[in-house]
Order: sequence, then structure tokens, then C-alpha cells
Amino acid sequence: MSTLSPLKIALGAGFALCVALSPLQRANAADVVRVGEGPFITGGGFYVANERGYFKKMGLDIQVKKFNDGALAVPSMLAGELDISLMTANAGFFNSVAKGAPMVIVLDRGQNKPGYGYTAINVTQELYDSGVKKASDFAKLKGKRIGVGAVGSINQYTTAKALQKAGLDPRKDVQWVAGASQPDLMKMLGQKQVDVTDLAYQFGFFAQNNKWGPIVANGDEVAPGSSIGVYVVNKSFLTGKRDVLIRFAMAYLQGVKEFDAAAKAPDKNPEILGYLAKNTFLNKPELVKAIAPFWSYTNEDGVPPVDSIMDMQNYWADYFTYVEKKVTKEQLFDLSIAKEAKARLDKEQPFK
Repeated sequence: MSTLSPLKIALGAGFALCVALSPLQRANAADVVRVGEGPFITGGGFYVANERGYFKKMGLDIQVKKFNDGALAVPSMLAGELDISLMTANAGFFNSVAKGAPMVIVLDRGQNKPGYGYTAINVTQELYDSGVKKASDFAKLKGKRIGVGAVGSINQYTTAKALQKAGLDPRKDVQWVAGASQPDLMKMLGQKQVDVTDLAYQFGFFAQNNKWGPIVANGDEVAPGSSIGVYVVNKSFLTGKRDVLIRFAMAYLQGVKEFDAAAKAPDKNPEILGYLAKNTFLNKPELVKAIAPFWSYTNEDGVPPVDSIMDMQNYWADYFTYVEKKVTKEQLFDLSIAKEAKARLDKEQPFK
């Protein structure tokens, strides 16, 4: 009885694998894209595209890993565990890029367009009753505790801008309370552990409905057009799998178009309300509908608000000194992905 050597066994297994997968089958295998996302409604364009099978139609196998904040995805990006991820224009992101992190912004993922504000500022009922009822009343917040998820975050940016407009110096006239999650911050407002919060609109809405403190200002009033989120891509993925990234962006932009339309007319888009409820902290379609159109707005051409993001970097560097070294537009952005994806989407119309 003859025996096969380990080498022959290995070769045989390899031959069997080649027989099992023909060249055509291997060519048609879906391209894997590892995506960092979060349970926030600003990811609506992605979730609509994913639920409706647009990524699949473009030959993509989307593998999602969820994070409660874009900043938490940075280690996974640096470790090469993600190809593309949600991100905010926070001070930590700019510092990471300045230190050589291989990340570049390629797509918009939401902004505080007037009428579509995504961030909300709440105050305790006591402060509201004492006269803090709108952003112009914020001079009365001197010495107060303001809760934000992280130092250098988009939430701190919005509130700091509002404080400045009211004549306060946000570096020394208030106490910043950072490090708690947004769900915890709204509870801390109700327990009077903080006096003010800046949260995603959904949490500000929850806080107001639970009588923990009313909304007194929206992000689109305080910092109109300011960036809420973007998609960043690992540079090796950008250079090595550009066509895969273009196809991802095409599917995403179709989802964005439908997401923006649903924000304007939620009653006409019950299916989308269901998708958003399923994939976000909101959980229930009626809650998604209740906060419309405060879902944020995403540019339908995919191009992120470059000037807003550069302004944020300048603010963190020049005013708060959270950013140690500024980076250029060329280091931060590759706008060619959005432009090429939009052109192909309009020409090919794969989802018509």
C-alpha cells in the first residue's frame, strides 16, 4: 500500500481547490470591504445602501464593525483591521494624520446644514427657567459644567462656538466634563451632574422628552454647515483597491440620495424609517420620524465640506491648542473618489 508525502497531499489539496473554484467563479467572488460604522443616524446613507442590497449589487461583501464614536475606530484603522471607517473632524484625528497615520478623507458623512442640524444643546430645567432659552442667552453659562463625549470633539466645537458668540471664553469660563458616552451624558443632565450637554439630536430629543432638560439650540444654528462626519480610508486600500472603493462610493451615494429624500418626507419613506431604526440607537421607526429632518444632511455628490473641516483644525490648533501640528488639505483629502463615483453613478445608473 503506497503512502502520499505531505508535499503531495498539499499539492493535491491545492489542485482540488482550483478545480472547485473556476477562474470565472473566482473573478465573480465579492470583494470584501471592512467598514467601521456607528449606531448613529448620520450613517443613514450607508445603512440604506446596505439594507437595499446596493453594495451587493456592486459586487461587494460588506463586513461591519460598529463603534460608538469615530475616534474609537482609529486603532482598528491603524492596525489594518478596517478598510474604511466613519470619522469626525476631532482634534485626535488631525494629530493622528500629522504623526503619519495612513488615513485620508474620501466621502462626506453628514453636516449641520441649516434645517438639518444633527447636534443639539440641552440645559437643565433650572437653567432654562432662569432664562437660558436660546444660544444668545449663553453668557449666563459662565462657571457651568458642560458635558461632551470627548475633548476636541465636534460636540465641544459647536458649544464652544456658541459660548464665544455670547461673549464667553470657552477655554476658561466653563468647566468641560468629558469622557462619558452620550447616553450617559443625557442621564447626567437629568441628575444635575452637568448643567449643559451637546449631543446627537436623538439624545437631546430623549433628554427633553424625559424632562431631563430642554433643547435650547441646534448645531445648524450655531455652526451652520459644520462637518458632522466623514469616511476615511486606509491609504493602502485606496491605492491597492481603488475600483473597489469607487464601487463602494457609488452604492453609498445612491443610499445618501434616498436618505436625504426621506429626511424631507419621512411619511413617504416608511421602509427607510425601518432601516434607520434597525441600525441606530433610535430602535423605533416612530422615533426616527419624530426627529426628522434633524438627521444631518449628506452631500449627494459625496464631497465632504472641506472648508469646514479645515476651519475645525485651525480652531483646535490656534484657539484651544489641542492640535500640535497642522496638516494640509492634500494630506487630509482625496476628493477624486467622490467625483469619479458620482460620474459613474450618473452614467451607468446601476440602481435605476
